[in-house]
Amino acid sequence: MPVVSVGDMSQQFISMRNGGTIKTELARLSESLSNGLVSDVTETLDGDTTRLSGINYSLEQLGGYAQAAEETSQTLANIQNVLGRLDTLRSDSSAQLLLINGESTINQIDNAARDGARAFSVMVTTLNTQVADRALLGGADVTGAPLATADVMLTDLQATIGGATDFATIDAAITTWFDDPAGGFATNAYLADTGAPVEKRISDTRAIPIEARADDPAIRETLKSAAYAALADSLPGLDRDTKAAMLEQAGRGLYSAASDLVSLQSRIGTAEAEVEQSQTETNAQLSALQIARNDIVLADPFETASQLQSVQIQLETHYSVTTRLSQLSLLRFI
Repeated sequence: MPVVSVGDMSQQFISMRNGGTIKTELARLSESLSNGLVSDVTETLDGDTTRLSGINYSLEQLGGYAQAAEETSQTLANIQNVLGRLDTLRSDSSAQLLLINGESTINQIDNAARDGARAFSVMVTTLNTQVADRALLGGADVTGAPLATADVMLTDLQATIGGATDFATIDAAITTWFDDPAGGFATNAYLADTGAPVEKRISDTRAIPIEARADDPAIRETLKSAAYAALADSLPGLDRDTKAAMLEQAGRGLYSAASDLVSLQSRIGTAEAEVEQSQTETNAQLSALQIARNDIVLADPFETASQLQSVQIQLETHYSVTTRLSQLSLLRFI
C-alpha cells in the first residue's frame, strides 16, 4: 500500500490554518454572545435579505411618523395651554366688568378700566407665546410674534377713533377696526400667515390640521371686547357715562365670547385625540416590526453558548494535538 507523507512545513501550515479557522469561529460566537446579534445576517437568511430590508424601511418610516406625531402632540398641548390661559383672562375680566352699571362710582369705573387695560395687554402677550423660538398661533409663519403689541393696537385704534368721545362713534370705529378684512386688525394687528391651516402628517393615511391662529374669529372677538375696556382707560376726554358704557360692552362681549373659545378648544382637543390614536397605532406597528426584526437578527443565547463551548473544546483539542505532534522525535523510537 502506498504511503502519502506530509512534510513538516506542510503539517505546520495545515495546523496553523485549522487553528485560525477555529479561532475565527470562536471570535464570531463570542461576539454574538456578547452583543446578542447574529454575526452574519446574510448567512442566516441564506442570502435573501429582502424581508429584513423591508422591515428596516418600515421601522425607519414609522419612526419618522412617531416623531412627527410627538411634536404635533406637544404643539397642540401648548396651544391648549395658551387658549386655556386666554379663557381664564376672559372669564376673570368679564366677571369684574359685568359689575359696572349706572350706579357705579367714577372710582369703580376707573379701576375697572385700568384692570381691563392690563387684561388686554396680558391677552396679547399670551397669544404671542413662543415655544423653542417658534410661534404657536401664527399658522405657517412661526418666526415671529403673530400679533402686534397691545400698545401698537391701542395706538392704531385711537387714531381710528380720532377725537370722538361719544359711545356710538367709538363703538362703530372699534367694530370696523376689528371686523374689516382689509384693514385694522387684519393688516395692522395680525402679522402672521393667512393661508390654509398647517397640516402635520403623522401616518401614511392621516394628516392633522392645526387650525388655531391668532386671527381666529373666536380670538378676535375676545380681543375686540377686551379693547373696549382698555380704551376706556386710555382715550382722552371721556365722560363717566361713556366709560361706563364701554366697560359694560366689554363685559357683555367677553361673556359672550366664551362659547366660541370653547368651540376652538374643542377643535384642538379633537386633533389631540386623533394624534393620540395615531400614536397608539404607530407604536403597535413598531412593536410588531421590532419583534419580527429581532427574530432575524438576534442570536439565541443558549444555542450560541452551546456552540461556543463546543468550539472552545475543539480549540483546546487542536492545541493539545499540535503540542503532541511537535514533541515527536525519531530519538524516542531508537
